[in-house]
Amino acid sequence: MKPQNKNRVASIPLTLLAIVCATVSPSFAQEKEKVINPEADRLLHDSCTRLTNAKGYSFKAEGWEDVVIGTHKVSTTKTVAVQLRRPNGLQIDVHSPSRSRSFWYDGRSLTVLDRVKNLYGTVPAPATIDNLIADANDKFGIDFPLEDFLISDPYGTAKQEITGGAYFGKVALLGTPCHQVGFGTPKADFQLWISDDDGLPRKMVITYKQEPTQPQVTAIFSDWNLKPQFSDGAFTFTPPKGAGKIEILPATGSD
Repeated sequence: MKPQNKNRVASIPLTLLAIVCATVSPSFAQEKEKVINPEADRLLHDSCTRLTNAKGYSFKAEGWEDVVIGTHKVSTTKTVAVQLRRPNGLQIDVHSPSRSRSFWYDGRSLTVLDRVKNLYGTVPAPATIDNLIADANDKFGIDFPLEDFLISDPYGTAKQEITGGAYFGKVALLGTPCHQVGFGTPKADFQLWISDDDGLPRKMVITYKQEPTQPQVTAIFSDWNLKPQFSDGAFTFTPPKGAGKIEILPATGSD
């Protein structure tokens, strides 16, 4: 799990899930040995497997991220809409009060559109979504929102980082019965609310315990569809009227 300053929601190697709740439980990552509750592990595995086995899916999320401004910690908000078709189709829209960006990937190229400035850039891309995520970050410093919900093996990726996990029981989240589970890694603690009905995540909270003020990221998920009918052009970029094309520059050490 890597700390993020600009887009924590985008790069949580556990991704699929979780939310840190220090008020509910102690830091799981401080355990000397891995102690993972079997029911928590099963719920995480089954939820991740549903996404792994799906040929495509779509979902929406509303997220909040703590940002320290001066001496105050405030929450910024954004909405995310994802359309995914394995192995090489991805389209994401991200909106916040200050910026609006969209991504298109078709197995050959990645296009990023700044909707506020009406500017876009396109770069060659590898043949799978998993390779795209790593390539875009390494070469261009691009992080995708909720990227751990996009990879093909979220459970395997999560288990590499998890040092502990607990099951907190069944709770109602916005009227939906959910199982509440928590996990920890060396850098962050997590909780995840998994729907008792379809086994998909409904809420995620992450606490970055090694960063000053221990900021949190929260996401509420909705509109899951594991059998979507995508249009032929869903993953193909068409420039908006009047859009200008710019170059996406390679990332440098200071970016």
